[in-house]
Amino acid sequence: MNRLIFFLFPLFLQLVLSYPQKLQARTYCRFIHQQQHIPTEIDSSQVKEYYNKAKEIYRSDPKEAEDIVEKGISLAQLHHMSEMEVDLLNLKGVILLKLNQFDESIRTHFEVLKKREALQDKKGEMLSLLNIGNVFNKSYDPDQALIYYLKSLKIAQQINDAPNRTNIQLNIGNIYAQRALNGTEQKPANKAIQYLLTTVAYSKKNTPQIDLFNSYILLSYLYLKVEKLNLSSHYTDMAIDITSKKKDPVGESYARINRANILVQEKKFELAKREVSIIKQIIARSGLKELNEELSGDFEKIAKAIKINNTALVLSDIDSASAESTKNSELIRTKIREELREKYETTKKELENKNLKLHNEAIEKEAKWNRSAWLWTCGFLLIFSVLLILLYNRHKLLILEKRKVEFQSHEIEKQHASLIQADHFRSRIFSVVSHDLRTPIANFNALLSLTKIAPIPESEIKSLLVSIGQEVKTASKMLDELLVWSSQQMSNEQIEFATISIYDTAIQSVELFEDRIRLKKLTVVYYIDKNLTVYTDRKRLEFIIRNMINNAIKFSFIGKSIKIHAKEQNGEVIISIEDQGSGIDENQLAALKRKGRSFSTLGTLEEKGTGIGLMLSQEFAERIGCRISISSTIGLGSIFSLHVPI
Repeated sequence: MNRLIFFLFPLFLQLVLSYPQKLQARTYCRFIHQQQHIPTEIDSSQVKEYYNKAKEIYRSDPKEAEDIVEKGISLAQLHHMSEMEVDLLNLKGVILLKLNQFDESIRTHFEVLKKREALQDKKGEMLSLLNIGNVFNKSYDPDQALIYYLKSLKIAQQINDAPNRTNIQLNIGNIYAQRALNGTEQKPANKAIQYLLTTVAYSKKNTPQIDLFNSYILLSYLYLKVEKLNLSSHYTDMAIDITSKKKDPVGESYARINRANILVQEKKFELAKREVSIIKQIIARSGLKELNEELSGDFEKIAKAIKINNTALVLSDIDSASAESTKNSELIRTKIREELREKYETTKKELENKNLKLHNEAIEKEAKWNRSAWLWTCGFLLIFSVLLILLYNRHKLLILEKRKVEFQSHEIEKQHASLIQADHFRSRIFSVVSHDLRTPIANFNALLSLTKIAPIPESEIKSLLVSIGQEVKTASKMLDELLVWSSQQMSNEQIEFATISIYDTAIQSVELFEDRIRLKKLTVVYYIDKNLTVYTDRKRLEFIIRNMINNAIKFSFIGKSIKIHAKEQNGEVIISIEDQGSGIDENQLAALKRKGRSFSTLGTLEEKGTGIGLMLSQEFAERIGCRISISSTIGLGSIFSLHVPI
């Protein structure tokens, strides 16, 4: 039952907590759809909205983004919001580059650079220099672009900006690579390779999040130029792997073109044809017809190289009379490549926006359904939880009742066993009593009968009376012990625990037997710490100690000593009475150790015993949680020990 509750409770929490999140998503979607106009209220948040809106749409609609930025700049200047003005001007420079207004873009970025220098914004200076380099690079002036890239790189190194440092180094590597690919010598290509490898290693270590596709494809082209086909193939494979995972048809097509060139160099013409076929399939799926036109020259070059078995043909960019020069051809290819990439990214963005709109509508519908479903679910779970709690409580009560019945049954079994044991014990006592009481009565009866039949000498009568008197004395002592035991049994006397001094109890018990001790000329020696105490029932402890001292006196030889020890050992106090007497043989000792067994033997001066003292002592010891142990050696004496738990 507990497991069922714990399993359902997390499900209930998940339903309850997920609803606010979905409601929040629905509200956010409404907010996005409502943002179709620029607010007219003039405040700082409005300027930020101009910036955010322009930044959001400048890739797909740079002209509209330019108008929005101009409004934002006017408001920022009006309200002296210098930082927002700089951000808007910087965005304007980026948009102008997007519109191919290179001179205006450069002038704007230089204006931003001056403002950031005035603000001593090092990172801003670095970004402005980077943007200026990008404008020159896109306007086909790589020499000027390299100057500003190097300045930007220097600041990035100073402020330890790893991501921008990596991007700048990649741009510089692209320029070196393009120069090397346009030339005919291998030395510039080796220099470009070394720079790109250093940049890639730095990026992997410090900025692993940056996409290295362009670097890999340039390395593959450069290694092909220096005729290191294995390395060219390696980086081509890496570029293809990245672009295929990103679903970038433009990048994958250019990477696979290089693979086809490598296969031609290796004279694996069938594989080269297959690679060209794959590229055409990718272009067909993407719908980028311009890409097919852009790569048509490469397709013809590869086909021509295969046809005439001229593997060197693929390393030349002069594949038609339409290209004025290798440099112009490369510039045209670069421009077309960028335009294709931008068109692909724009189309991709539009599709993503449409998908987002559909997704938001689905969330809207789901939220409406969840509102009602959430209420129904809460009601159902509430009722179900109440039922589970009631069932659990009922189950718990049944378990408690069952345990109570089992406990009572166990107690009854224990009481039954105790009654059987007590019954056996009483039967044994009554058999002893009947025997020991019958003997003096029968002897006294016999004496009376003899006096009636014939006269008996006075000395003989006196001897018989002394013998009968001793038996009566023994029977009387037995009756006293039985009286103590029966009074406790009849009154169901409660055990009362208290702290008891062992030394005082031993002294008091020995004083009761002073006459017998003097008669046998015995010496009692105490080995007890006067501060040693036990926590137990006083009456039963005193009875047990008296009985053990009585037995020690009874079986001690004349003139010997009785030693009384008490010590703490292994979590209990051991009280021992040691005599120097006749001892007990092994059979009698085994019988004494068995519970409920008793017998009586004569003492060293022919003293008689009742035979039940030790039986009662064992029962009393058990009732107060103690135990009695016995050790004995014939002719040397015995040791009776009482073990009292601490």
